[in-house]
Amino acid sequence: MKLSTRARYGLRVCFLLGVSGGTVSLTKLSEQSDLSFKYLEQLMMKLRKAKIVDSLRGLNGGYSLSKPPSEITVSDILDAMGDNFEYNCDTSCEDKYCPNKRIFRKLAESIGSVLRQTTLQDMIDDYRCV
Repeated sequence: MKLSTRARYGLRVCFLLGVSGGTVSLTKLSEQSDLSFKYLEQLMMKLRKAKIVDSLRGLNGGYSLSKPPSEITVSDILDAMGDNFEYNCDTSCEDKYCPNKRIFRKLAESIGSVLRQTTLQDMIDDYRCV
């Protein structure tokens, strides 16, 4: 299983917002996440479009989660970043029975289930236990 860089950073930024519990400036998020301001703007635009984060303008502006971390799943964030775990069989396979097809479909379904059931709050709680 390999996530795109964009997906990993999207998860990291949402985690940081969830831990903060409030509005965080883009400058502060850039420092905390070690991401460039420009790249972070692109990520936040995707997250805002997916209604995962809200933005606030002004002196105390920044970004915050649009709903509680317990209502945002890892799958929601990955979808916003353009990553998913759909299985597409190799079109070059012409066998009527392909042993890979079933196992990889089951694997993708299992991963998808875990991602849909795991919330941002679960990630935050796991972090606090370390």
